[in-house]
Amino acid sequence: MINKKILFMGRSKCEISKKIILFLKKTFNKVDIFTSKNILTKPNKKILSWSGDYIFCFRSFFILKKNFIKKAKFAAINFHPGPPKYRGIGCVNFAILKNERKYGCTAHLIDENIDHGKIINVKYFSIKKNDGVENILNKTYYHQYLQFIDIVGELAKSDLSLQRFIKSSKKEKWSQKLYKRKDLNKLYDINVRTSKKMLDLILRATITKKYKPYIKVFKKKFFYCAQ
Repeated sequence: MINKKILFMGRSKCEISKKIILFLKKTFNKVDIFTSKNILTKPNKKILSWSGDYIFCFRSFFILKKNFIKKAKFAAINFHPGPPKYRGIGCVNFAILKNERKYGCTAHLIDENIDHGKIINVKYFSIKKNDGVENILNKTYYHQYLQFIDIVGELAKSDLSLQRFIKSSKKEKWSQKLYKRKDLNKLYDINVRTSKKMLDLILRATITKKYKPYIKVFKKKFFYCAQ
């Protein structure tokens, strides 16, 4: 086991988070864990007072502030479920809306801005013509897991491997555009004048088991229901 102190910040009831935790516990001798259910989940005093070698974030709702980032001796790393072209929230939704034929995930250093720090690694994969939101997300999480194992496995061998990753990904650049909650909410609010071609694309970009697009009539929402 590697003598490093790790903080993993993941998501509750996430199977990939569980697999990552098992990997970390087999690799490092000291692993602290914080999983969040939603944005209201707050870390306890033990987590807030943590300091150590690395912070790894995977699907975590907790936004790290500057003072917290500094608690990691070597690096605080986020595994973002989107390529550098798509920052923020709803990345898969907007990639579908723009008819992208490839998508990916990005590992990057965490700084004070959202999806902004130095890029460590990007993994791309193809999107099929009829792939929906959940299908692409499942592919994304799978590739993120492989990415996590690859990067953290190398860091376990040598801290210097971090700079090698960054150097090899120097051609990758973050987009200026940052997608926000209001952008995603607007996507789900369908204009009744939308063309059939655009409507088909919006439906593909928004429908999941949990979420559905809608139209507003006299301030009432009518949600899409597939036949």
